[in-house]
Amino acid sequence: MKVPRAWILLTLALAGALAQSAPARRTANPHGALKVACESCHTASGWRPARPRMEFDHDTQTAYPLRGGHAGVACNACHVDRVFRNVGHQCSACHADIHRRQFGGNCQECHTVQGFRTAVRQTREHFNRFPLLGAHAAAACESCHKGAASGVYSGLSTDCAACHLADYRAAVEPPHTTAPFPVACDQCHSMDSWRGAKFDHAAVTRFALSGAHARLECRSCHVGGRFTGTPADCFSCHAAQFSAAQNPSHEQAGFPRDCATCHGASQWAGAVFDHAARTSFALTGAHAKAQCNGCHVAGRFAGTPQNCEACHLEAYNKTTNPNHAASNFPRGCAQCHTTAQWKGASFDHHLGRFALTGAHLRTECAQCHTGGRYTGTPAACEGCHLQAYQAAANPNHAAAGFPKDCALCHVTAQWQGASFNHGTATKFPLTGAHVQAQCGACHAAGRFAGTPQNCEGCHADAFQKTANPNHAAAGFPKDCAGCHTTAQWMGAKFDHSTMTKFALTGKHTTTTCAQCHAGGVFRGTPAACEGCHLQNYNQTTNPNHAAAGFPKDCAVCHTTAQWQGAKFDHSTMTKFALTGKHTATQCALCHVGGVFRGTPANCDGCHLAQYNQTANPNHTAAGFPKDCAVCHTTAQWQGAKF
Repeated sequence: MKVPRAWILLTLALAGALAQSAPARRTANPHGALKVACESCHTASGWRPARPRMEFDHDTQTAYPLRGGHAGVACNACHVDRVFRNVGHQCSACHADIHRRQFGGNCQECHTVQGFRTAVRQTREHFNRFPLLGAHAAAACESCHKGAASGVYSGLSTDCAACHLADYRAAVEPPHTTAPFPVACDQCHSMDSWRGAKFDHAAVTRFALSGAHARLECRSCHVGGRFTGTPADCFSCHAAQFSAAQNPSHEQAGFPRDCATCHGASQWAGAVFDHAARTSFALTGAHAKAQCNGCHVAGRFAGTPQNCEACHLEAYNKTTNPNHAASNFPRGCAQCHTTAQWKGASFDHHLGRFALTGAHLRTECAQCHTGGRYTGTPAACEGCHLQAYQAAANPNHAAAGFPKDCALCHVTAQWQGASFNHGTATKFPLTGAHVQAQCGACHAAGRFAGTPQNCEGCHADAFQKTANPNHAAAGFPKDCAGCHTTAQWMGAKFDHSTMTKFALTGKHTTTTCAQCHAGGVFRGTPAACEGCHLQNYNQTTNPNHAAAGFPKDCAVCHTTAQWQGAKFDHSTMTKFALTGKHTATQCALCHVGGVFRGTPANCDGCHLAQYNQTANPNHTAAGFPKDCAVCHTTAQWQGAKF
C-alpha cells in the first residue's frame, strides 16, 4: 500500500523534534551531488532498506533512460558504488567484450537493450565490406565466424574459397580442380542458391557461345571432362566437315580453315561467302548473279585471274562496232562497260587524254577517226583544222605566222568570234591606250611575225619630234615607259631617282629643270654639289670656305631642305672631336683670323700660356707633360687629377 505523503512528512517532523532533543548527529550524503529528495528513496525508519517502490524517475531525472533489459535491473547491479555519478554510460563499463575488441566498444552497433541477440538492421545486412545477400543473409554468424566469443570478425577473408574450398574440391560434374575452374565461386554460382550455376563462357574463356554452340552439351567440345587447352579455332572441331565438303571442295579450292569466314554459328547449312571481303574482287552487277563455276571452272578457286580479258577476251575479239582489236582498244572492259549490263558501253574520252567539250561532243566519231582508225589519232588542233587555218584571211594566219594551236584564240563552243589574248599568246600584254589601238596600227600590212616590242619600234617619230625637252639632244632613253604610261601620252613624269643617279630631295624637288640643265642640256650634268654651288662656296666668308680649305661637298654641312643653318660635324670632318667645354667654345677662339687649315690638335697649341703660368704646382719647373689631357678633362679646367 502506498503511504500518504502527509504521513511521511509528519514522521519526518517528529524525527526532527526528537533529534533536537537528542544530542546533535549528522549523516554524510554518500551519493555526491544529487538533486533528489531523500524521501524519494528512503523511509523515516532508517536509511536501509530503501523503499520498495522509489519515487525516482530514471528516465526524466537522468541523462540515461532505462529501456528494454535495463529497466528490470536492480539499481546496485549498475550502481555498485553508492556514488551514482561514478557509473559510466558506455556499454563496456558493464559488459565484458567477448569479441576481443574486433568491433570496438560500442555494443549498440550490433546489440540492442532488448538482449544480446543481434537484431540491429545494419548487422543483419552486414554493413561492412561483405554485404550479406541471398543465402548468406540466412546463414548464422557462426557459419563463417566460428565461435561467438573466439570467432574472427576483423580481417576475415571475403574470398569464396575461404568458406567453400571444400565444396570446390568435391565438385565432380564438371570437376572443378582438374578443369581448372577459378576458385571465385561467384563467377558461376549466385548468392541465392548453390545449384543451377551458370558459366559465362565468353568472360572466362574469351570464346563466346552463340547460335548452335550455346545449345551444345559441354562434353561435346570438352571430351572426357577435359577443359584445359581446348582449342578455340573452328578446324579443331570441324575438320571432318571441312574435308568432306564437296560443293565446292574446300580442300581442293584452298579455302581457309576458319569456318566463320562463310558459316554462321546459328546453322551449318546456307554458308555465305563474302567475295568482296575475302578476295580483292568485289562482285557487282551481273557478276553477283553469275554462278561460281562460271569463273571458277572445274572447281578451281585458287589463282583465278581478276582482269577482264581472262573471261571476256572472246567477246573483245568478236566486237566490230567499233573493232576493238583493230583499233587497239584497251582490254580493260571496265573503262567503257559496267557490270550492270554488257550493252550500252560508254567511252570516256578523257581516258584518251583528249577531253571532248563544246562542239566536239556532238561530232560523230568517224569524223575524227576516219576509216574506223582510233590508234594514233592526232590530238593537236591542226590534225583536223589545218585546212581552216590555211584558208583564214582576216587576218591571214599562215602569212602572219600565227601558231597552229587553235585553242589560243578559238573555243570548242563555236568557231566564229575568236578572241586573241595578247598577254598570254605573246610577250607583250596590251594595257591603256594599247587596248583600243587597231591591230593594223602596230601590225602594218597584216604583218604579225617579228613585230618589235620596244617603244621606239612604234614611237621613234614622236621621240625625235619632242622639243620640250628635246629628247634626242638631251640623250633621253628611247624606252618611253621610263616617263610615259599607256593610259595617256601627255603628262609624262620623269623619276629623277630611278632614271639618274641623282635623287631629288628637299629644295631640289621644287627647282625647275632649266636651273640645273641650262640650255636644255641634260646629258653630262654634274652630280657634285660644286657643279651648281661653286659660286656660293667661293663667296662665303663666315667662315671663308675657300681660305679654310673646306670640302666642296656641300652635303657635309648643308642639307637640301634649306641652305642656311649648316652644321659642321667636328668629329667626322676632322680628327679632333669636340667634347665638354670645347663644344660651347666659339670657332674663332681656336681658329684665329678665320684660319681653319693647319689648326693644331695638341693641347699646348691653345693652352701653352696657362701651362707656363701655372704655379700650384709649377708645371714648367716640375717638367710636367704639355698634354693637358693627362690630368685635366674637357668638362672643366679646375680639379685636375694627377
